[in-house]
Amino acid sequence: PLSRLWSPTAQSLSMSGLTYLQEQAAEFPAEEAHFTQLSDLYKDRLWFQLTEKLLELLSINHFQSPPHLAKLYTEFVKGFEKELKRLDLAQFGIAASKQYDDFKGSMKLLDEIFESVKGDTQAEILCKMEKVGRMIQDGQMEESLKILDETKVAMEGYDDVMDPAVHSAYYKAKFLFYKEKKNATEIFRNALLFLSYTPIDKIPDGERVEFAFDVSIAALTGRDIFNFGELLERPLVKVLEESKYSWTLELLEAFNKGDFKTYERVVSQQSNQPLLQNNKKFLWYKVRILRLIGSVFSRSSQERTLSFKEISETCDTKQEQVEFLVMKAFSLGVLRGVVDQVSQKVTIKWVQPRVLTMEQIKGMSKKLKSWSEELKKATLEVETHSSEILQ
Repeated sequence: PLSRLWSPTAQSLSMSGLTYLQEQAAEFPAEEAHFTQLSDLYKDRLWFQLTEKLLELLSINHFQSPPHLAKLYTEFVKGFEKELKRLDLAQFGIAASKQYDDFKGSMKLLDEIFESVKGDTQAEILCKMEKVGRMIQDGQMEESLKILDETKVAMEGYDDVMDPAVHSAYYKAKFLFYKEKKNATEIFRNALLFLSYTPIDKIPDGERVEFAFDVSIAALTGRDIFNFGELLERPLVKVLEESKYSWTLELLEAFNKGDFKTYERVVSQQSNQPLLQNNKKFLWYKVRILRLIGSVFSRSSQERTLSFKEISETCDTKQEQVEFLVMKAFSLGVLRGVVDQVSQKVTIKWVQPRVLTMEQIKGMSKKLKSWSEELKKATLEVETHSSEILQ
């Protein structure tokens, strides 16, 4: 009941904090149970349980709406923040700071939280990475890079196991930094590292589609990215299916297979997409190099000498362009081999390792099964002939 929010036993505690809870419960009856529980845990000094409750509120719709978390922090939590685990305090405070519309107000609260968690490396990093995100939005790139470099040293020198939330915050900040710098390879690399430490349900609903789009475009336009299997197996990219960016998922799947026909169809349909049009020449070569990689990858190591004509037909390119295409693949480090201009043949000696999708793994499984059956037949034949010889 609401009357439990106020008790004489609470006189030794922060009366203003309890008053705030009482006022909020009266103003928002639907959330009364939350405010009652906060009050009871506070009065009983059950700091661990109170921390768990505060973190639970981060996923409650009412508290996600500004300025409820920010007010809860300043009016209630701030009065006993020294009792809380610093990493948890940092997580709650950061969520509260996001409810400020203005840059100065948000940064001021982050600075206050940072002072409160000083001495805890993980909590400090969490606060710093949130600040870096705001600084990047404000155009403070040099200062952001300096903090990122310092943080890298701090993380490498940390003796204990670091909480996944800290790694997540660090790689998200790096992702944002390189997104601003328009460095596709680093965007992609740091996005995958971020996803390695971040369950999809921890990415806000409103950010998932845009994040998936950014990562997908980075994968497509990145000069050094020829491996799409890991990204395609992430649940994140599935959010693109029903979005306005569904074409990016179609392109990712086409590039992964080296499907240049689908690529050309999608590009013609998305003629108003500057990122595709500005990279059209590179993408033309990239999808064909991926087609060549797929073709070589599917062959046994004894069948990796291809004629210019075979490559021309496989990659849908003119024969006089084959050598340039192959040399391009060599220079990008995705294939290694020898080009024989006289005999018009290419011998591939090494193929960049690939992360396979489930579909590709199933295809390989069928090939292994077929190979196993052929091996059994050959073994039986050898055994039959061996017995004839011995007789």
